[in-house]
Amino acid sequence: MGEIKISPDYNWFRSTVPLKRIIVDDDDSKVWSLYDAGPRNLRCPIIFLPPVSGTADVFFQQILALTSWGYRVISLQYPVYWDFLEFCDGFRKLLDHLQLDKFLADARIYAEKDCSWKLCNWPSGSKNGRCN
Repeated sequence: MGEIKISPDYNWFRSTVPLKRIIVDDDDSKVWSLYDAGPRNLRCPIIFLPPVSGTADVFFQQILALTSWGYRVISLQYPVYWDFLEFCDGFRKLLDHLQLDKFLADARIYAEKDCSWKLCNWPSGSKNGRCN
């Protein structure tokens, strides 16, 4: 990422889209970092989740392109959660905090769990607030 960090596109992205930090759990060490770009009145954004070794800014080119077409895009950097259900609970709380109606995400990361369809349809998860 060394060459990318000195590119004009990356520098423009970082100077125009602020990195926000949000705590939604009782544990204040669990900080979600995110870039939220595009029209804020759109309550159904595209959400990017970086790979385990990535950060939220790895999607800066996609954010720039999609927001220029009028989409709202959120790229997340998630805190450490020690199990899948804890992650789902934290993610649900973040979506509620952001007051999102729906979102579009690549749900392949949930493919082995019976959770992706719930998260993609209802930001608050299932009726009992759990992903199971």
